[in-house]
Amino acid sequence: MSDRPPSAGASHAEFMRATNDELAKFERREREFRKKDRDERAKRLQLPVETYDAEDWRRRTPSSPLHRT
Repeated sequence: MSDRPPSAGASHAEFMRATNDELAKFERREREFRKKDRDERAKRLQLPVETYDAEDWRRRTPSSPLHRT
């Protein structure tokens, strides 16, 4: 069995770092696209657009006073 040269570990780490950076960029663009798409569909269907707290995206704040949970 052949041993890996020391530079192979560094290149793998660099590859993984670049991959994670690209994935983070993609996920950010995907979230922005979905938000824009959701807002456009809500506007087209004349629905109130809900706002989300940046601290906890699971907590919804209705934009309409008539909305009750």
